[in-house]
Amino acid sequence: MRLVPLLRRRRTAFAAGAVALVAAVTAALFLNTGPAAATLTSLNGTPTCDCVVKDSSTGKYRAVFGYVNNSGTAGKIAAGDNNRLELTGGSIATDGKVTTTFAPGTHKASFATGWVSKNTQVTWKVGGKNVAAHWNRPTCGNDVALPAGGNGFGPIIALVAAGLVVVLAAVVRKRRAARLS
Repeated sequence: MRLVPLLRRRRTAFAAGAVALVAAVTAALFLNTGPAAATLTSLNGTPTCDCVVKDSSTGKYRAVFGYVNNSGTAGKIAAGDNNRLELTGGSIATDGKVTTTFAPGTHKASFATGWVSKNTQVTWKVGGKNVAAHWNRPTCGNDVALPAGGNGFGPIIALVAAGLVVVLAAVVRKRRAARLS
C-alpha cells in the first residue's frame, strides 16, 4: 500500500469531519431558534413570586419570580418601563435581569434577583401587572429549580474549543507526515 494516497485519504477524511463539525455547530446555533415571539404590551396572565431563597446569616434573600401566560402563543415584553423590577427600601446586589419571553403555560422560577437586604421589597412590574417579593415569602423547596446563571457565551466557547481541537489535530498530523517523509 502506498503511503501518499493513504495520507491523502486521512487528510480528506479529517477535513470532511472538521467541515461537518462546523456545519453542525452553526446549524445548532442559528437554525434552532424556533418561531419568533410576538411583541406584547400586556401579559395575558399573571407574574408570580414563587418563593425566596434566604440567607439568615447575612439577612439577605433572593426573590424567585415566575409567570402564567394564558395565551396560546409566546410573546415578548422588552425590559424597560413595561417590564422592570422596583425596590422599596434596602438594596439589590445585581442589575436584576427580568424575563422578556413569555411562553404559554405556567413557568416557575423564570428568573431570580441578586441578593436583596431583608428590609427590601422587590416588585416585578410586567405587562400592566405586578407581584411583590419580601423576606416573609415562603422559602423555596426542592420542587423549585432556580434558573441557571450564565453569561451567554457557552455556545461561543464550545465553537472556539472545537476550532482549537481541529487546529491541534492538523498540526499533529502535519508533524507526523513530515516525519514519515
